[in-house]
Amino acid sequence: MTVQGFVELIVDFVKTHEEWAITVAFLVAFAESFCFLSILWPGTAILIGITALLAASGADQSIVIPSIIAAGLGGTLGYAVSYWIGLYFKDSIPHIWPFKNRPDLIRQGEVFFDKWGGWGIFVGHFFGPVRAVIPVVAGMFRMRQLPFQIANASSAFIWAAGVIAPSFFAVTFREEIMAFVGEHHLLIAGLLFATAYLNSIPMSLMAIPTLILFTALGAVYFYADGDPLLAVAAGVSGAFIGDVLAYRSGKLLPGQDLHDVWPNSWSPNCSDKAVVYITDRGALGLILSKFHTTLRSFAPLGAGATNMPIGIFLLAGLTSCVIWTVLLLAPVPLIKALIGG
Repeated sequence: MTVQGFVELIVDFVKTHEEWAITVAFLVAFAESFCFLSILWPGTAILIGITALLAASGADQSIVIPSIIAAGLGGTLGYAVSYWIGLYFKDSIPHIWPFKNRPDLIRQGEVFFDKWGGWGIFVGHFFGPVRAVIPVVAGMFRMRQLPFQIANASSAFIWAAGVIAPSFFAVTFREEIMAFVGEHHLLIAGLLFATAYLNSIPMSLMAIPTLILFTALGAVYFYADGDPLLAVAAGVSGAFIGDVLAYRSGKLLPGQDLHDVWPNSWSPNCSDKAVVYITDRGALGLILSKFHTTLRSFAPLGAGATNMPIGIFLLAGLTSCVIWTVLLLAPVPLIKALIGG
């Protein structure tokens, strides 16, 4: 069964048995935060699907708070159990799936935890690449129980609220939201600019969240009959300005100091990889880097560090930003045109 099919199966179950929604929210959040399931488990997608379904079916708003509490408790317990596993089975962890097949996961978690400490526990709930390993590594490093649980519980409930509440109210008040968006084109364009700019900052933790946010804002804007040219201009300019600033930073700093330009989250060698990537591929690599997830934000930094000529950088960078923006924003208008919406 595919991941999409599994998500649909659980969402369909809740559709038929709404009384199980809170229990399912707890179990889904637990699996999303438990070290051995988190890598494969699409918990966030399931919670969004369940919440949107309940809102569309006319469920009362009173279900939101219990669902957030249940998901928060599930996420907290999943992280806590993972911490205890790391604490009591430290020597066995590297020999257990999935860490046996992916030893790099533990190393990534160690680097992330060593750099961020308790803040890393808080942040880990929100980002898939480190969610599976951070609590285990915290236990292996024997992080004190009280600071761990404080960071764990607070982030779990914020994560639960951030997933459930927007999904429910976005569906419940979709007409009001569309009307607001339709009346405030410049505001949405500003948000598109800001998220495109943030996606260009050399910080790998921001890559996926800002990408999702940019795409979601674009989708809502186009469904509200927003101006395509304004949206594209906002996205291109935000991404391009971010890239130019990163290029300038790379020009000003010697290669060995690149990782200090911005916090380099759970993969501090991204700047080194970007230098190698740009050295091998040049301007074409800069264009293609926009579709390389986390590396895309470090490529302009690498271009500056390798002294790529400014004219070539500007041309390749602008081309990349245009392609990136259009590909992310184009699906919604195309779908509307095809269905005559």
